[in-house]
Amino acid sequence: MEYLGEMSALASAALWVVTGLAFAAAGRKVGATVVNVTRIWLALICLVVLHFALYGYVVPDLTISAWIWLSISGVLGLAIGDQFLYRSLVDAGPRTATLVMATVPGITAVIAWPVLGQSISLWGMVGMAVTLGGVLLVIGQQPRATGRVYSQMRRGVILAFLASICQSVGLVTSKMGMGDPGTADAVDPWTASLVRIAVATPFATAMLIATMRFMHDQWSSVKSIPRAWKPIVLGAICGPFLGVGTALVAVNYIDAGIAATLMATSPVMILPCAWLIEGEHFDPRALWGAAIAVLGVGILMAHLP
Repeated sequence: MEYLGEMSALASAALWVVTGLAFAAAGRKVGATVVNVTRIWLALICLVVLHFALYGYVVPDLTISAWIWLSISGVLGLAIGDQFLYRSLVDAGPRTATLVMATVPGITAVIAWPVLGQSISLWGMVGMAVTLGGVLLVIGQQPRATGRVYSQMRRGVILAFLASICQSVGLVTSKMGMGDPGTADAVDPWTASLVRIAVATPFATAMLIATMRFMHDQWSSVKSIPRAWKPIVLGAICGPFLGVGTALVAVNYIDAGIAATLMATSPVMILPCAWLIEGEHFDPRALWGAAIAVLGVGILMAHLP
């Protein structure tokens, strides 16, 4: 299907907007670590059922290399990286955390160039630059002093940046684990997603157990899960299940840097949601930034090889 990778990347961006808002709401009630572990178990169950329905088996037969790279990708991207991200959603808010994640395309492109040998055409770089320029224009515009107040903004921004590094490395290593489409050792995106989450789930659970030994309030957070089950379920379906799956479809069919650029349009998509749900208000510069980002996506998709 033409533009399958590009459309999957944009779908992933939209899904992660919903995920960010849902997990921010859940994290304020039960904490980031509890949200991280609960949603990854829910996503694992969904992926096991989907994979069995699609292929008739659960445990895939992959090469050792594929297992290694997909496992690294799962631990970095879904366990450690998402732990940073969900904490930043609580500390800095979904809008700011999503905006900081706009650094992912640049980091991904820098890593993918020497590691995967993926170069981008001149027009492709123009499209990426215009898209990211629009996103940065949105980032530079601060919301008015209305709506929800976040007291740990600096820590949240730092954690979001660490999450972007983990996500970038996770995208590149997932591409290395999936191989080239059509080859004998190629791994389809949904199988790769299952492997990543299956490996990340016990790792994230171990992180929760370890923190419970030192943070007594974690146990009370675990007991409070029923109070936040609706946003956790919504976020689990839209994020680590559908969001990760569509992201891997994108990485499988187009260059990692281009996929990351298209997925970085989440800051633009989240503007109306931040206004309606979080009560944040913006000046017209944010709308100009959104328009420029959309123009950049158009240039990028019009000049793909």
